[in-house]
Amino acid sequence: MTSAAAWTTLPLPEGAVEVHLVRRVRKSIGIRIADGRVELIAHPRITQARLREVLLARQDWITRHVLQQREQKQHLDDLTALSYLGRSLSIQLVGGMRRSARLDGEVLQVTGIAPGDTTGLQAVVAGWLKRQAQLLFPLRLAELLPHCPRRPGKLALSSARTRWGSCTAAGDLRLNWRLVQAPLLIIDYVLAHELAHLQHMNHSPAFWAETARLFPDWKNARHWLKQQGSSLFRFG
Repeated sequence: MTSAAAWTTLPLPEGAVEVHLVRRVRKSIGIRIADGRVELIAHPRITQARLREVLLARQDWITRHVLQQREQKQHLDDLTALSYLGRSLSIQLVGGMRRSARLDGEVLQVTGIAPGDTTGLQAVVAGWLKRQAQLLFPLRLAELLPHCPRRPGKLALSSARTRWGSCTAAGDLRLNWRLVQAPLLIIDYVLAHELAHLQHMNHSPAFWAETARLFPDWKNARHWLKQQGSSLFRFG
């Protein structure tokens, strides 16, 4: 188990980070970075001197990932702007009693929210994004359907925290509403990914070949989601 107090600290350019030691029976020494701290996972027989050697040897890697997580947290905490189809919109609180949101140019005007009510603001913005997703996703699906050997069933929104989309054996699709914040190409990739599952309910070479047929630039889109996907969880 992780000790209550930090085992040591690691100095970084923008402030030291706590390092917690987790003793567990395993062959290799693992490093995990989460919630602003580093976890060093090692077999109980590994000496602390050896652990410090590993920590120093991986310091550059740790620094890069800790700073990346700090930047992502700052981004998620910022509720003055949002992304919509890959472009940045500013959020403006305006007068009014009824909670609602309306897009005016590059500004999302939000009414009925008191300054400082972050929970209310997140709910209103998330609701607006979901409505845009409900309108947009079927249109993007229609663009891909002529190329599909098998037609899908129903298309619904998903609020999953760990999956961008899913496809059932019956052919029903679910797409994470948060994707409406991403560029259109990312939405099209996830749709193509799920449509490929209509032919192959796995991630075999044949599945990826079908994905590539439907969306040739799938590798870049997949990389974008791995690098930028966490930024889509600012609202909701």
